[in-house]
Amino acid sequence: MSAPEPLLEVTELTVSYRRGFRRPPLLANNGVSVTLGRGQTLGIVGESGSGKSTLGDAVLGFAPIASGSIRFAGEELVGATARRRRELTKNIQVIFQNPYASLNPAKPIGQTLSEPLAAHGLAHGAAARERVARWLDIVGLSPDAAERYPRDFSGGQRQRIAIARALLVEPDLVVCDEAVSALDLSIQAQILNLLLDLQARLGVSYLFITHDMAVVEHMSSRIAVMHRGLIIEEGPAHEIVHSPTADYTRALLEAAPSPDPRVQRERRRERTTP
Repeated sequence: MSAPEPLLEVTELTVSYRRGFRRPPLLANNGVSVTLGRGQTLGIVGESGSGKSTLGDAVLGFAPIASGSIRFAGEELVGATARRRRELTKNIQVIFQNPYASLNPAKPIGQTLSEPLAAHGLAHGAAARERVARWLDIVGLSPDAAERYPRDFSGGQRQRIAIARALLVEPDLVVCDEAVSALDLSIQAQILNLLLDLQARLGVSYLFITHDMAVVEHMSSRIAVMHRGLIIEEGPAHEIVHSPTADYTRALLEAAPSPDPRVQRERRRERTTP
């Protein structure tokens, strides 16, 4: 029996940004190829400037693609019309890094969450309000939060609202772009576990972009390590974290913080022992 078709398949993707007169273009992604199966998480990890967020932007339709292919559920996205891209927001959602900037401060939370339901014809009026209340409860907030404004919530609560907004339309894929990096460590753990719980419940796939190896190991089925626009290492999460082959990956692992100094010492010992 043949293997199931990947939900997301990126092939030889090159994203190029102009840098002005007589300067060569910046290749933010240079021949990047990755695949993501249904219900799985592909972690994209690397330092700032490695090209990982550009890959997410390309999947979302926000980046200037010079060449390559992005197939979602068998459909080619490169060259898709603006109308088709809008339609696909039902199936491809995003959770951004900054929970303070990703919500409209002038709108109550209930209105913010109802808008994608109305835009995709999923629910209106009382049905939409009921669905919003249910999702606020799912992400750990009181249904009366719908009447309040973003300023009334902490960063962790705002990110829970952002998660509800992304998932209440029941997408197939969510791009999580540094979705917990702006949060305190204790809040990070809560949000990560919430995302894992929702994935188990809904079967959603995550393209999980981060600079933190500890976070990506916790979240991912597979990990792709990016450096200077290239995928330099890719494989099962456990193998990448515990048996890396690239020096750059080893450096990322050394830099990953751990609250337990014994864990940090053991990491160094594992990577220096022949």
